Amino acid sequence: MNQSEVKIAWFGKHFGEEPPLTGHQAQGAGTIFFSHCHLHCVFCQNFQISQQGQGRFYQTEQLAKIMLDLQDSDAVNIDLVSPTLWWQPLKQAIISAKRRGLTVPIVWNSNAYESLDLLREFTGLIDIYLPDFKYGDANVGLKYSGIKNYPETALGAIGEMFKQVGYLQVDRGGLATKGLIVRHLVLPNNLENSFKALECLAGFKKNIHISLMNQYTPLYRAAEFAEINRSLSAKEYEQVVDYFYELGLVNGWVQAEMNGPDLVPDFKKKQPFAK
Repeated sequence: MNQSEVKIAWFGKHFGEEPPLTGHQAQGAGTIFFSHCHLHCVFCQNFQISQQGQGRFYQTEQLAKIMLDLQDSDAVNIDLVSPTLWWQPLKQAIISAKRRGLTVPIVWNSNAYESLDLLREFTGLIDIYLPDFKYGDANVGLKYSGIKNYPETALGAIGEMFKQVGYLQVDRGGLATKGLIVRHLVLPNNLENSFKALECLAGFKKNIHISLMNQYTPLYRAAEFAEINRSLSAKEYEQVVDYFYELGLVNGWVQAEMNGPDLVPDFKKKQPFAK
């Protein structure tokens, strides 16, 4: 892999993230979708990018300019989606962009299956960590993503992320400036996995912000696994939300509506948790 270039599938202003990451209608997250992924989730919602490698190559300085152009377009942050494989040129690009005037927060939007050494390379460079904590059950991670020890590895990574940026902080306009948000996508017929994931997060820090996602759609290779070859039901999702409260977790968002396979996840309809 060339350490002076990255492969990008798409970049632009994006309104499909949580409310503190998107701002008002004219703002949006300055999102950059990187190609390829070190996980091979059979249900990947962006499989054309992550598994099939859709995209084109950009030099480090071109990436720095993309970040600066997104800032100039009033994006409220730079949202790096699936950045892990490209960490070396990405680090160079962030440093270059900051030297050239980048001031908006930088978001590391990943699957949480990352080494501590890699994350420590970004100490002081990343403002907001947005990991997707996929599996509370290691066997489920092995089955659907072909990886071992997911909960242990991801929790270690989340611990390092929290060490770097702490709890979520927002400005007077409600925009995230620094901190940690942990996502979890609820899978059909896998509620125990979600329960275990929430137990892991509650055992870590009960005050962290958690985004519970319900937009699972059976894409990519999901048809090979009968139990996940359907959309999530409202009842299943509600059970996970209820368990969130039972564990004493207090901060985050729920999705109010289910979404079809061709729709962007409607995070703008998320509401803060409230009993």
